[in-house]
Formats: sequence, C-alpha cells, structure tokens
Amino acid sequence: MDDDYTSIEDYFSNEVYLTHSSDYEELLGNNSRPELSPRDPTELVLMYAFNAVIVATGIVLNLVLVKGIIGAKSNGALLFVLQIALIDVLTLLTSNWELYYYIRRTWIFSKLHCTLYSGLESFTSMAVVYLIIGLNFHSISSYNLAVELSKNALATPDAESATESLTEENNYEVATDSISQKRSLTIDYRYKKRRISVRLPILLVWFIAASESLPLFLFADIETANPADSAEQPIKRYCTELTNTVANHNIVSLMVIAIRIILPSVALVITLAQTVIKFYRGKHFTQPDEIEENVAFSLKLSIFLSISYVVFTLQRLYGSLLQEIILQPKIVPKYPGFNPIVGISLAVLHYTASFIRPLVLIIMCKQKSNNVDITFTCQKRAENNSISLQ
Repeated sequence: MDDDYTSIEDYFSNEVYLTHSSDYEELLGNNSRPELSPRDPTELVLMYAFNAVIVATGIVLNLVLVKGIIGAKSNGALLFVLQIALIDVLTLLTSNWELYYYIRRTWIFSKLHCTLYSGLESFTSMAVVYLIIGLNFHSISSYNLAVELSKNALATPDAESATESLTEENNYEVATDSISQKRSLTIDYRYKKRRISVRLPILLVWFIAASESLPLFLFADIETANPADSAEQPIKRYCTELTNTVANHNIVSLMVIAIRIILPSVALVITLAQTVIKFYRGKHFTQPDEIEENVAFSLKLSIFLSISYVVFTLQRLYGSLLQEIILQPKIVPKYPGFNPIVGISLAVLHYTASFIRPLVLIIMCKQKSNNVDITFTCQKRAENNSISLQ
C-alpha cells in the first residue's frame, strides 16, 4: 500500500476523496457502445430501396416458388430448388445485419444478433452452394440413367418382349371360407430405374451446413477495438468469429478454407462443365418414357443455378471470407481489401442472387417448352366459390 494510514477513518476518507474520476470514465468508455453519428439521408434511401426491392420482393418470390413446388408435389430436381428457395429466404433475412455492419463500419446490434448473424451467414452460404452441387450431380445421374434406358430399348428387337421382360404377371390363389378367388398381381420391375432418390443428398447437405455453422452459433461474440490512429474516433465493435480461440489455429483455418472455399469451387466448376456437355448431347436422343423426371429441364436448372452462383456469390468466397481467415487473429470487417463503395456493392450483388434466382426459376417453370406442371397463383372459381391454383 503506497499511503500510510493512522486509523480506519483516515483510510476511508483518503479512498473517497482521492479517487480519480478518469479511471471510471476509462472503464465506462471501454464497455460502452460506440457513438453513432446521425444517419445520412443517402444511407436511409439506399437501405429503404434495398429492403423494398431486394429483400421484400425476393422473400415473396421465394415463398411463391416454395408454394408452387409443394402444391405440385414435385420430386427430383425441384426438391433441390425447394431447399434453395428456403435458404434464400434466410439469406435475405440476414442481409440487413451485414449492410448496417458495413455501412457503419462497426457492429451496432446486440450480442444475440451477432450470434444469429454469424451462424446464419455461415449456414446459408454453405447450404446453397452444396445444394447446387447436389442438384448438378442429380441432373448428371438422371441423364446417364436416361441414356442407359434408351440404349436398352434400342437393343431389344421386339417391344412386346421387352415389356414382358420388365413387367411380369403372377397369378395366385386366395382361399376363403367358401370360395376360391383368382387374382392377378402386376409387378413392375422398371420402377426401380425410373427415378433417383434425392432425400439422402439433401439431408447430407443440411448436416454439413449445420455442422460448419454450429461453432459460430455457440462462440461468435463482439470484440471492441480502439482506433490506433486517432483518440477522437469512436470505439469500433466487431462481430467476430471465434477470435482468440482454437479456431485461429492454422490447421483449423486450412480446414475451413478447404470445406467452405476450395472444395465447393472445384466441385461447382466440374459439375457445371458436365451438365453443359450433357445438355447439348441430350438433344440427339428422345427421353425414354420410363423416366418420370424431365431430364432436359433438370439440366437447365443446374446450369442456371450454377452460373448464378458464379456470377453473384463466388466473389464473396475469395474477396471476403478468404481474406478474413488469412488476416486472423486481426479483426477485420467484410471485404477488407476493398474500399467502402466497392465492398458494399459486392455485398449487395451477393444478396441480389436471392432475388434473381426465384424470379428466373418461376419464369422457367411457366414456359410451355419445359413441360413443368407447376402453378403459382390462386384464382377463385365462379362455379362453387372454391379456390384453385392456376
């Protein structure tokens, strides 16, 4: 103890009157939220326009697409489209967090919002790219199955014998108390080759995305940083992802780069090239009747969704995510290598994909040449006042 006290009264009086108020001010200043400047009118206009045009309209379009696919009880490739539409809704719901984060250059929301934003951002980015890759593999497999069935049909000289070889009728006796009835059981062995299941790949994608984003839901936090260049600048608050934890280890960082950036990029490019080749080769033969799914339309969906991801979202993996991982443990905002105007433009470009995708997919489903029986709007019947999808 630096000071000598002759009594307890001297000790308490000295502690009370010699306390420096600057110590409390410094403590309060470090824990306080950053001072926010008044909102720029331009910022308000941009945010309102973004929410009205991209977010609100995009959510409505995705929900319309989801309703149409569920109402048509579609399967196959359209089940992948259904999952992507749901992911796009989540993506648009998290967009405001990021745009405010980037415009203000500091996190202005609570810790709970930081946790939700970090986890959902990771989950949606992982799920959408792997769902598109899964759709590409499904379209390629459907094409290969159609080619195989087409070759088998050409190799069979007699169509009736081919039908008999695939479909077999077995007669059996059913004994009852008083009579014996003869019934016919038809076994269609072609059913096993008509479709390719998509439930397991979809569940696998959801599992991968949830596993990758779970640590962020648990450990994402807000870090406060004092500006080093000027003491007059307000305190910066960053919504960080596992800062100063085991996630900063080099091995973990390399695993994240491999799973979230390298692997999906390579798989997407390879499967996109394959779907384009299969689509142009498919023009030379007629799809067999045994295939229930429209293979040509499935390939079209794969090509469009893959190209849309490359155009709108691939820049985010290398321009933002990769830079954030490389610069760890230093705390940086999104798009650290770009100036604010370019950075926010790239962020808006990324979220625009969730608005463009459902719009184009609805148009593709409505085209008669694609032969897709999906209805998106409701129309009242005058006869019995019931509602039917049109």
